[in-house]
Amino acid sequence: MSTLRKILNLPEKPPKGGEDEKATAEDGMDLDGSLPESGHRHASRAGLGWAEEEETSGRSFARRAGRIAIWCVIGLAAFTGVRTWVFPAKTPAPVTRSDPQAEARKNDVPVEQAQQIAARFARSYMNLNSADKEARARELEADLAKGIDPKLGWDGSGMQLVAQTIPGAVTQTGAHRARVSVDVRVSVTTTVKGKAATTSGWRALEVPVAQVGDRVVVTGQPALVGLPAAVSYDAPEGPEADSNLSNATREVVKDFLTAWAAGNADQASAPGADIEPLGSGMSLDALDSWVADAGSGDRRTGTAVVRWALAGAQLQQTYQITLTKVSAGGASRWQVDAVTAKTA
Repeated sequence: MSTLRKILNLPEKPPKGGEDEKATAEDGMDLDGSLPESGHRHASRAGLGWAEEEETSGRSFARRAGRIAIWCVIGLAAFTGVRTWVFPAKTPAPVTRSDPQAEARKNDVPVEQAQQIAARFARSYMNLNSADKEARARELEADLAKGIDPKLGWDGSGMQLVAQTIPGAVTQTGAHRARVSVDVRVSVTTTVKGKAATTSGWRALEVPVAQVGDRVVVTGQPALVGLPAAVSYDAPEGPEADSNLSNATREVVKDFLTAWAAGNADQASAPGADIEPLGSGMSLDALDSWVADAGSGDRRTGTAVVRWALAGAQLQQTYQITLTKVSAGGASRWQVDAVTAKTA
């Protein structure tokens, strides 16, 4: 207990004994109550029952550190409450928050599978041939839910051929149910004054589908709907023109286009340029316009309006052409380095 008293800086407990021992102890003290130097050495002989020694610096540091630690523990207990040490609070279970949208998506019809089935079904549905009705029915039955009449409202007459189908948006309409938009390119042949005439055009179709197990099936009659209407677009203003560079490089661009159509683009393009050939059956009819954009440096861009001769017709197109300055033997010249479609 004496060690704990020292740590807490408490007064020493008086020694046990009678009045004679107290008197003897008092005789061995100075007037101020402290032991004289000789008393330190001979206190035990005077009957005090204890001896006092000089405290080392290490013991003094340990005593102070222990005292600070004990008071910190007492202060912490007062701050947090002893009850929390004996009965610690239970950690609440983590709250799992559900995502309603993620839960709903679990019931969505697989988009890619729905588009594949709807596109294939639309091709069979829009192919009409009164001379072979059963062939259409067999194709439709492969993707229809069982029990649905494969005629799907067709009276069995007429002739129409499908050239292409393009699946579009898949609209989820309920649990494991959806509606798929499909664009269909059809051709219709008619006879006018004894002559056959074929017209082609796009139709828009919506196909109802559902997921049954690991399959997607068509659940009923598709419906013809309208095609999206055209919308306006305000193109941004183009860069300013460099008339001097346009005039200086017009023949360079024209020579390249001529060689490109002939399959000799490598001979007219800049070293290292990677320009794929156009293919056979084309030739340059005219370079309608060439405008180099304002700028600086050895790499410049411009816009070329080109008229190709193709399949007995003229087809005008617009390109963005990149020029680079090539130097050799002390001389330099512009050559075509890249050709891309012009974007507004």
